[in-house]
Amino acid sequence: MKIRLLFIAFMAIVAIGCKKDGSQVAKINDDLIGKWSVQSNHMIYFDQSGQKEYEEVLVANSQATNVSFVKGAKAKIETQDSTVVNTPYNVAEERNLIYMKLNDAEIFNASLWTLTDITEKEMTWQANFTNIKYEDKDTGEILEAPKAELTLKFYKE
Repeated sequence: MKIRLLFIAFMAIVAIGCKKDGSQVAKINDDLIGKWSVQSNHMIYFDQSGQKEYEEVLVANSQATNVSFVKGAKAKIETQDSTVVNTPYNVAEERNLIYMKLNDAEIFNASLWTLTDITEKEMTWQANFTNIKYEDKDTGEILEAPKAELTLKFYKE
């Protein structure tokens, strides 16, 4: 009998915890609705010890310029070369981090992003990469970084 009561209490706590997470995700989904323009992007490359090695602004003519979100968890990504990609997306919270998964699309070769900041008019996404090659623009040398972090900043139109 005591085990049954403990199990029921445990399930109630889990249900309450899930509702909190769900409401946070639902709020973020509501905040996303609308058209967001890429304000800036940059990649930071790190060495083995985690120290910043190199930083650059990424420019490629097929990368996203705008992302529009509509109800039903669907996104439309517009690129610099006028390509439009429609994709469903998912937002989830895990370990106090909010993640967005673009199901059928990638931006800068990443489909999984961490939403590090979102307000009414601004949003920041980050993606991490490992063992990534890059060109040092000062020397022209091709280098490989064990870790890199890409940050995209958006503003809502």
